[in-house]
Amino acid sequence: MRRLLLAVVPLLLLPACAATDAGGAAPVSTAPAERRYRTTATVLESPKHRPELCLGGVLTSYPPQCGGVPVTNWRWDQVAGEEAAGGTIWGVYDLVGTYDGASFTVIRADHSPPASPPSAREQFKDEPRPACREPAGGWKVPDPARRSERHLEPVGKAARAQPDFAGLWLSYLEPMGGNVAEDPGEFVLNVAFTGGLARHEAELRPLWGGRLCVTRQQRSHRELLRIQRELQGATGRDLGLQVLGTGIDESDNAVALTAVVLDQRTRDAIDARYGAGAVRMDAALTPVA
Repeated sequence: MRRLLLAVVPLLLLPACAATDAGGAAPVSTAPAERRYRTTATVLESPKHRPELCLGGVLTSYPPQCGGVPVTNWRWDQVAGEEAAGGTIWGVYDLVGTYDGASFTVIRADHSPPASPPSAREQFKDEPRPACREPAGGWKVPDPARRSERHLEPVGKAARAQPDFAGLWLSYLEPMGGNVAEDPGEFVLNVAFTGGLARHEAELRPLWGGRLCVTRQQRSHRELLRIQRELQGATGRDLGLQVLGTGIDESDNAVALTAVVLDQRTRDAIDARYGAGAVRMDAALTPVA
């Protein structure tokens, strides 16, 4: 999915079996009567550490690398689908187990075969739409000589210098072709502020000759950065968060937060502090109903 000029902070990684039944799953022996969680993730063991659950991302080296949550009872001889290279062994699994805040105990593990990559058309469905209604007669290109991606830098720099800047993103009007460098496709440049839209559009139009949507959003980019820093710092610790990663989604005007677990009380506390919709929350481990 192509989402240019999206501010993202690198993932923050936490320092963080069983006989096979007739159905091919690997139910693990007894586990404490605790809340059970589900996840699909890579389990990786390397010469540097025992098996760990890679919840915060995997480096795409060969062999891959990750640091995550230790798995207390993992046994490679009782699961299928693993790969090995250079003393590292890994595989992707659908898992159910318990989590005590520091380690994961597996109750059930099923190999998760890799999914087929989405088609360009499927990826296009997830692209952000233009924030402005299409003008009568369609989107105009006032100056075709100044509508390529290389002209985005000056207009982006000017927009981000404004104290009420809220976000900037591209909305493609059709799936991109194979040679994006030479033909990036038809897109609308969306630039958001918390106010003064007419003034901002008048200032940006001389810098950008392509399709332009100047729109209003609730929170400034500075406010989103503040929320992001707080969640990664003392506020996140006070809320009991084990943060895996954060980012800023400028088209959604929200901070994206991924934590190991998120109970409803924590979700409500975040919404109460920052306002509903300010933080888009996701958990790597989801409770089993």
